[in-house]
Amino acid sequence: MIWNGITKIETNVFKGLGILMIVIHNFMHRFPTPSENEMEFTAVKIFNFFDILLTEPAGIIRALFSYFGHFGVQIFIFLSAYGLMKKYAKSDSKLLYIKFIFDRAVKIYPMFLLAILSYLIFMFTYNVIYGGMGLMEWLLPLSKPLIFKLSLLYNFYPHQGLSIVGPWWFLSFIFQFYLVFPLILVMFKRFGNAFLIAISLLCIAISMLTNGYLYSNVSVFITVIGHMPVLCLGIYLAQDKPVNLPNWLLGISIAAFTIGNFSEYAFLVSHFFFAIILLFLFSAILKHIKVGSFVFKTCMFFGSISMPLFLVNGFLRTPWEGMAHEFNNEFITILLCLLCLAIASLYSLFLLRLNNNLHGLLKR
Repeated sequence: MIWNGITKIETNVFKGLGILMIVIHNFMHRFPTPSENEMEFTAVKIFNFFDILLTEPAGIIRALFSYFGHFGVQIFIFLSAYGLMKKYAKSDSKLLYIKFIFDRAVKIYPMFLLAILSYLIFMFTYNVIYGGMGLMEWLLPLSKPLIFKLSLLYNFYPHQGLSIVGPWWFLSFIFQFYLVFPLILVMFKRFGNAFLIAISLLCIAISMLTNGYLYSNVSVFITVIGHMPVLCLGIYLAQDKPVNLPNWLLGISIAAFTIGNFSEYAFLVSHFFFAIILLFLFSAILKHIKVGSFVFKTCMFFGSISMPLFLVNGFLRTPWEGMAHEFNNEFITILLCLLCLAIASLYSLFLLRLNNNLHGLLKR
């Protein structure tokens, strides 16, 4: 495959495919099996996955999204680095650091605050008004995690990365990347691809030396360290020249990812190799999607609402996910998942318009 870069429209299609993987995964993955190797590794998980494939054909769709869907995040990690590199590659290496961080924070913080407010309203209604829980009984356990969340560096606090709403770990991670990107850009312009290789290998070495945990239950995969190889891949492929990604690279990536399901050390690089697999897969899908087709419009729609949908799907699934567990029927689970997706998408449209209006007011 020859990588010639991707346009904004193609980027949106990538986002649409990625967010669909993530949202469906988030709905499916909390059934007893199969769970995924995402933040931590457990060898038995792959065997639970195989067991469903071989003995429960009705559960194959749920199993596939449960085990693999979280890798949609790797597309957003890749695109984050790719987009920043495209924007700043030709700029002065001495970025105005404070302005850069402020601009990045302004881009994500208002939507995050809207998501937090939405969470509080939704869960107050669900737990207190309809659930009969006492107000302070519900609110007090949330106070500390919410304060941490507002810092955007909550992933570094033990047991806080996945608190309240699991998918929100990504915002802390991406803010970490914003903090180090100007330095990465300066070093890349000075040393080129050698620096990308060196920093990727350094982060892999740290991951392996710490067995995937920096300290006290803080997984490398909720920090910039665990995802540095994918970030560097995004920076590398953002260069203004065609890059040959040979088919043997896809073969090696499939083999390496497969090994990562059985070996704890190989697991620590499996996210990187699955990101390569998705680049091949999504690029192939792009070639077969006709502009204006239903599939194209669907991908574009979900790509356009990917940020608010990512932030709200984790808690809006609560009642529907509970119903799915009660029925414990594969067909009903899929229907409830689609219903949850539809509701979360409509609410994401509302949040997106509200966020855009707020940005418009701030610019006046």
